[in-house]
Amino acid sequence: QGTFLVTQAVARALVATGAPGGSIVHVGSVVGKVGNLGQVHYAAAKAGVQGLTRSCAKELASLQGWCRWDVSGTLRTWPMSSRSWHPPRAATSRGPVWR
Repeated sequence: QGTFLVTQAVARALVATGAPGGSIVHVGSVVGKVGNLGQVHYAAAKAGVQGLTRSCAKELASLQGWCRWDVSGTLRTWPMSSRSWHPPRAATSRGPVWR
């Protein structure tokens, strides 16, 4: 909900200025496209961000504005570095989704 509300507020501000251009950048995840074990909730949220971004881009196109989705990959942060769990081999293969 937060991503939508902030996007809405920024888009309104861009429209109010009347100036062409302006960008909104959403942070996404590849998990939103391909899914991941144990992350159904996260995948659904990130897929929603992707859909929001695509719709936002179409809405802002008439104002020569941009709405982009940045998928930079996994970042090594302290929570990630403390994880010792590794997915089972079956989880790392593409499995039935890719057949």
